[in-house]
Amino acid sequence: MEPRPCQKAVIYLIFVLSGFCALVFEVLWSKYLALTFGTTIGAVSIVTATFMAGLALGSYIFGRYTVDHDANPLRLYAWLEVGVAVTALLFAPTLVMVERIYVFWTHILPQAPWLTTSVNILFCAMLLLPPTIFMGGTLPVMCRLFARRKCGGQIGRLYALNTLGATLGAFAAAFMLIPALGLSRTGYLAVALNLAIAGGAFILSRRCAAAPGEKPATPRHRDWFPDPRTHRPVLIAVGLVGFFTLAYQILWTRVLMLFLGNTVYAFALMLSTYLVGVALGAALYARLVHPALNERRLFCLLTLLIGLVVLASAPFYDQLALVFQFAHDASGDRWWHLSLLSYLIVFAVLGLPTLLSGALIPAAFAILDPGQRHTGEGIGLVVLHDTLGSVLGALAAGFVLLPLLGPLDSFRLLAVANLILGVWLFYHFRLDRPLVRLLPITAAVLAAVLFLPLQWDAKLMNSGVYVYAPKYRALGGMQVAMADENILDVIKGRDATVAVFESADGRVRFFTVNGKTDGGTGLDRHTQTLIGHLPLFAHPEPREVLVIGLGTGITLQGLSAHPTERIDCVEISREVVRAEQYFREANDNVLADPKVRLLVQDGRNLLLTRDQSYDVIVSQPSNPWQSGNANLFTLEFYRLAAEHLREGGIFGQWLGLYDITPDNLRLAVRTLMEVFPEVQVFHSGADLILIASQQPVEFDYQAMARRFAQPTLAAVMQAVDLASPGELIAGHYLYDGPSLRTFAGMGPPFNSDDRPVLEHASRHNLGQNTLGEFQQANMQALLAARGHSWLPLTNLGTGPRQFAAALRDLGDGYARVGMSAEARNFYQRAAEVERELLTEGRGG
Repeated sequence: MEPRPCQKAVIYLIFVLSGFCALVFEVLWSKYLALTFGTTIGAVSIVTATFMAGLALGSYIFGRYTVDHDANPLRLYAWLEVGVAVTALLFAPTLVMVERIYVFWTHILPQAPWLTTSVNILFCAMLLLPPTIFMGGTLPVMCRLFARRKCGGQIGRLYALNTLGATLGAFAAAFMLIPALGLSRTGYLAVALNLAIAGGAFILSRRCAAAPGEKPATPRHRDWFPDPRTHRPVLIAVGLVGFFTLAYQILWTRVLMLFLGNTVYAFALMLSTYLVGVALGAALYARLVHPALNERRLFCLLTLLIGLVVLASAPFYDQLALVFQFAHDASGDRWWHLSLLSYLIVFAVLGLPTLLSGALIPAAFAILDPGQRHTGEGIGLVVLHDTLGSVLGALAAGFVLLPLLGPLDSFRLLAVANLILGVWLFYHFRLDRPLVRLLPITAAVLAAVLFLPLQWDAKLMNSGVYVYAPKYRALGGMQVAMADENILDVIKGRDATVAVFESADGRVRFFTVNGKTDGGTGLDRHTQTLIGHLPLFAHPEPREVLVIGLGTGITLQGLSAHPTERIDCVEISREVVRAEQYFREANDNVLADPKVRLLVQDGRNLLLTRDQSYDVIVSQPSNPWQSGNANLFTLEFYRLAAEHLREGGIFGQWLGLYDITPDNLRLAVRTLMEVFPEVQVFHSGADLILIASQQPVEFDYQAMARRFAQPTLAAVMQAVDLASPGELIAGHYLYDGPSLRTFAGMGPPFNSDDRPVLEHASRHNLGQNTLGEFQQANMQALLAARGHSWLPLTNLGTGPRQFAAALRDLGDGYARVGMSAEARNFYQRAAEVERELLTEGRGG
């Protein structure tokens, strides 16, 4: 029995909320699983593919075997929502169990990529398939509730409402719920909402129950649904369209990330924009459909138009850099204004093709026309083929097209294949014969476009406008600011886009990851060198060392001159590894050092899945507001690192001062000190270097001096204008743990996996004219907390002569950096020791 109008409104609201919860869960589960399996594109793709495969299976299983035989679809829908809520509630405890099994198996299995991938797929399936199968069943059940003959318009309406809810869920999870509540509380809220949906559906199911004597529909022998002769081509086309649209989405994400940044907000904005387009397309179809509509012709036209729009727009995506620069200029420091303008720009790119694709699902269902008896089975088949095609499209784009062709050529290849599908559909359905005669000519012309020498402006694509918009505005425009920089190479891979730049005079090289500078041979060379060597100077015998983040390789340079035996370097991005070849002169070809072993893997995942212990761990990821990198600044990561440090081990942490508020800097430091309470603080330009341990941290001056005397290490230090331990301490030492504790405070809150405050901090600073202001404010706050602090030096000398020489070295260092009072103090103490030495000599 079809619901009454007042009941329809409630059911529609329930279905919107169901889509909302589904996307909240997807965001949460993706975050949780990234903490376990890593944030490489391979690991993320496996999670996404498993999630979508569960939806496809649920849609097919419940659509074919259950819903068409149930006299009360709303009751079945309510039980499905209960299933989603229960399995979602069990997700976190199940993840704990699965993580232990996962770690156990990775310890005993050989390190083979195919085996690692297989294990990831197995454990993702264990976690994601139960809830997603229940989720997938909700659409065919709801469609069956409103089933009647030629109900494509109603299917479009339901699809639009569910997708609208998904849009709101993706946006709310990233922008509001997780920042305010954290991961676990957001999950509990979604579970509660799911149970409320189930309760509402149960109540309505009693009011909309089948009339007495009414029986569930049962298939008859004469039913021929699905008829493979007529339906198979449509379902294949649905799968191929799903393949193209999800491949486009992956490519759009990679391109727009260059202008929006690798942040949780950017991903949520792109996903919600994509879903809005799909929802609008389904809603428009539901609004405009009429009995005389030729669904086959519409399906063919929609398929062709998607390919045409992408083919026509893709060559101009590089100009988006200038459009986003305008958005930053127009919004100023108002983050929500910038978000709104960015949303409109993204919608201008994605809106039309996603709108067209959103109308394809209800159009395909109308072509199949399964009738009232087979509504659930029909929508299940359509969703199954669309979702499986989408999974394959996402994997193909991430693992094949991007590494082999790059984004632009991938867009063009997919668009031409999209057009060929549209041409084939016109021929298959024998539509509009005059138009069909023109299609081969049109296809030939469009295919020729694929081979035209079109290229994006590499500087615009790698401008990093989301970070550097204020700089470009101050220097008179993006193109003016980048005029003195030459691009040596652009490495487009599945994980990131890395560009290698060189100054016009050839003196400085640097590289960017998705537009943001992450290392070079300029002023930040000091930081790259010190973050590697200071932790090793603090350890008496650093035999085994782990460095998280390769960068230019400068951090690794000279580490083997310390008493090291093995130096592991883990780098998540293969593109960064490929870019290292442009810095081999600066890093002295350090990867050829037999002590150095490079591992291409997620750094946190490496510590989770290996038993190796180290004397020193150096963590130098990029900024904590970037997705993925944020996982290396949490309380849980520091505890994991501490478990892999031997007794007396040293942990080195980089923190930038230029794009983090003073309050968030305090939070970051407080989180580190909760695990490593003993800290010595150094500064290098706009960066902090924290040398931390669970035991007191001290530097043996004489051991440092002996290491400085080694030719290899001396050359490394001279490259950053340091000739002695005194110059290193005087030029970069800030203060010790008590002062840092005064600055940061003690006790919670901390930056944790559950409350990733720093990951959501980009809303406070990113792209705003505050980089220099934050740096100045942070240094002022740090200096204000400075108390009486002894130098972290021991063993200044075994005799008076060595002691006096060490004091003079420190005096020279402080004099060099302009700290005359400190220099005079050390000179006076050295003179006193020397006078005592002379007196003893005369008396003897």
